[in-house]
Amino acid sequence: MNTEPSDNALSSPPLLTQLRGPALALTIAVALPTPLLAWYAHTQHGAIGIQAVLFAAMICWGSSLGALTLIVTYRRSPYAMHAAMAGIGLRTGIPLAIGAFLKQAEGPLAEAGVFGMIMAYYLLTLLVETVLAARLLQSAANVSKAS
Repeated sequence: MNTEPSDNALSSPPLLTQLRGPALALTIAVALPTPLLAWYAHTQHGAIGIQAVLFAAMICWGSSLGALTLIVTYRRSPYAMHAAMAGIGLRTGIPLAIGAFLKQAEGPLAEAGVFGMIMAYYLLTLLVETVLAARLLQSAANVSKAS
């Protein structure tokens, strides 16, 4: 049994270090429009509108962060494209499923337009996460070609 760490494990920084930059960029992209959307939702629906905006932001941010985590975890492995596809499923499936469920439930969040807010944040996080994922996968491809 080989108890020594592999060379590959020593050459790559820990997962959280690799994820810090993309996660920060995603967080900033989600946080910037939130006050404006919360103000608009508050003028239209009151306090429940603010809750709808924050709920939509957190759902889309969390699912995109999960997708980025998959990509960072597997970007230097033969399964990088599989991780990217799984990330697409995660990033798309969670917000759409939750949004559809809340819309069908016809509760106060649905009346405050949470589905539309989920779609707005979904499109924003789709753009940001796609750019970040492409950069991460491109840098991994450049490293693997060099070695």
